[in-house]
Amino acid sequence: MSVTTPTENRETVKGLYESFAEGDIEAIRDIMDPDVELHEPKGIAGGGTHHGFDEIVENVFSRLGTEWVDVSVIPERYVADGDTVVVLHTWSGTYNKTGKSVEYPNAHSFEFEDGKIVQWTSYADTALFNAALEE
Repeated sequence: MSVTTPTENRETVKGLYESFAEGDIEAIRDIMDPDVELHEPKGIAGGGTHHGFDEIVENVFSRLGTEWVDVSVIPERYVADGDTVVVLHTWSGTYNKTGKSVEYPNAHSFEFEDGKIVQWTSYADTALFNAALEE
């Protein structure tokens, strides 16, 4: 069992966002535990709990990649405490089917075990997200 510090965990999460910006799924896979759980807000497309990296790619990442354009996640603040890193950021994108754009403040919380992300919880403004889906 390897123990990581809050600073190391924060740097890992910074690398995660850089890998997302570059579209490097394999680098993202390396940061995640194979059994990682992603909790997306209920009430949005792809909402609910997703188990395992492959399920997350299939049900969340691929949908974002095909249904949205110009998706951007701009981290503004990283808060690390023990095995938890919280990131305050701005999420934006344009929904393909409607052409509507959305931008709102968001937060992600990451839980670490043995240097890998084992749980990822996303907090979003579901009303703003869903408004972009409405024709």
